Amino acid sequence: MKSFLALAVLAAVFCSGNASPTSQNATGLRHRFRRDASVRCCNDGFEDTENHAKVAEVRHECAEELGLSEMSEEELLKDREHLICLVECITKKHDLADEHGNLHHDELEKAIHEHFSVAEWKAPLLDGFIKECFDEAEDEHAHHETEEGKCNEEGFQFAYCLWRHFTLACPEEMQDKSERCDGIRSKLVSNEKVSFWNNDIDES
Repeated sequence: MKSFLALAVLAAVFCSGNASPTSQNATGLRHRFRRDASVRCCNDGFEDTENHAKVAEVRHECAEELGLSEMSEEELLKDREHLICLVECITKKHDLADEHGNLHHDELEKAIHEHFSVAEWKAPLLDGFIKECFDEAEDEHAHHETEEGKCNEEGFQFAYCLWRHFTLACPEEMQDKSERCDGIRSKLVSNEKVSFWNNDIDES
């Protein structure tokens, strides 16, 4: 179960949520979370998998708990604090982080391997990406400790880092060649933050 929950950490921030509905309530919730400007720039078929629907359910459960279910996808992407709290909720709810939102590295690494190793092009990249992203998230957290009353950024930083690596490593034949995705990749290559909460998607 945790294999797709690990992916939900990424999906909380970077994957569209319009999976096939399983109930009337889920239909409405997914409609509100339907992405106007997706940041998925690698067409590897994830949206057609069963895991996508499971990921969407986990994500929406936390959105409801945090009072974010009425926000549009565009509004959520532009609110960094809400994204951070959404990721923290997912990781804590499924024992991928402790009560303070600090990631359980072994659990998360195992879950990511279980899910992504089925993709031939991703499997050989996992160990390096995971280590680098854990290091990056920890370093960022060490320099910007969680303020009282706010959510822990470690999970969000890890998710962003992993998304960045996979977006840039996507095989050319799977890449979305749209102007938007070309702009996003250009920013990532230059080590510029793609600040979704500051309209970078629209500007790309």
